[in-house]
Amino acid sequence: MVPTENLDLIIQKCRIFKKYAPLPDNILGYYYYDGDYYIILINNILKGNERLYRTVLAEEIGHYRTTIGDITPRKYMCNKDRLEIDKKELLALRWACDFLIPTDSLIELVKNKNAISLADMADYFMVTEEFMMKKFEFMAKIKAVWDLDSNRKLCLFNLPSVFIYEGI
Repeated sequence: MVPTENLDLIIQKCRIFKKYAPLPDNILGYYYYDGDYYIILINNILKGNERLYRTVLAEEIGHYRTTIGDITPRKYMCNKDRLEIDKKELLALRWACDFLIPTDSLIELVKNKNAISLADMADYFMVTEEFMMKKFEFMAKIKAVWDLDSNRKLCLFNLPSVFIYEGI
């Protein structure tokens, strides 16, 4: 598991201001660059929910790492602009998934366990189950079958079902 302190170190090194704020319930985090300062706001409702806090903070740091400019959705936007924002949201989410759940660590975890559930993997990486499934979705876009060892493979071609194929 990547410690939460590693996220805080990134914030310190990059001089990002992070603050809890009373945001609308449907907005868990918000990243903004005003030309002088990088700012991450975290919804007050995340206090005490370490898993969700980690995933939201990592995704907001992902915006810092992958996004240039303001990608705040507006009430009236053309489809082209909305699609561009969606792409940037996916880039930030992918960065967050790769940071909190390194692919090599995930493969090692699955390889060394005979039976492991999505909940167990989420517990191990201290993320939400939804975030864990997003990691599998990103991995499936790279390739649908991942080698675990010489005769076992992690199969991601039928998501949300994830299974291990044992060959002869």
